[in-house]
Amino acid sequence: MILLHRITPFFIGLSAALGFAAMLVLHTQPLLTMGLTILVVGLLLTRLVGFAPGQFHYWMLFGTPMLFLISSDGLMLFLERSFAQIILAVTVSLFLFFFSEHVFSYVHAPVNYEAYAIEHLSLVLNVASVFFVSVTAFGTRVFLPTYAPIPALTILFFLISLFVMYGTLWASKVDLRQARLYALCGALLVTELFLTVTYLPTGFYTNAALIALTVYLFVGLTRAHFVEKLSPSMIRRYALTAVILLGCIFGTAKWL
Repeated sequence: MILLHRITPFFIGLSAALGFAAMLVLHTQPLLTMGLTILVVGLLLTRLVGFAPGQFHYWMLFGTPMLFLISSDGLMLFLERSFAQIILAVTVSLFLFFFSEHVFSYVHAPVNYEAYAIEHLSLVLNVASVFFVSVTAFGTRVFLPTYAPIPALTILFFLISLFVMYGTLWASKVDLRQARLYALCGALLVTELFLTVTYLPTGFYTNAALIALTVYLFVGLTRAHFVEKLSPSMIRRYALTAVILLGCIFGTAKWL
């Protein structure tokens, strides 16, 4: 049984890669391919984590990679260049494999688990998921406005942001009672930003990058506060990072 669990991360990464490859080849059935890939990866993750819907850790270990995969599928639909699609497919497949590897160690072989591995990977996957979701939401709003009203997108984005904030703080071993309040405040903050950047004369990739950067800063500073590592030097480092990234985002943005 442990051997089957051991090879499951490999099949998760392989299934995602094959799904992306099929999407790039079978242009006529992308939604069907996406659905089958999500189903297969979901079943494999459930088997790896252990189906326990009554336990909080199940939803975090299962939901984080699934949101990453589903949101990346949405981004794939808006990418026009084959090179960018291939880069996205390879990156997502590799990260799913690495995350699943650490989940295997965390659940089935705790002795081999690397401390803070899931914590760091969760931050990367969650920030990337916010970017992917934002691109998909803005892109859908531009190309299919009838099917993507602002109220519906806002509610969906708030729920996804709440899950991302809560999941990242959980992975950082923050007390869940305290994490709820901070996750709620963070979700409200980025949802307000989501509504605000809708009116900016920028493309949806730029808007999505601004939102992802906000999530990164909020979660990073909040996590540092809870682990008692927040200091003036760390705040300056985050501020400098934000200024540099904002410069890159607005400097390379295409203004409409």
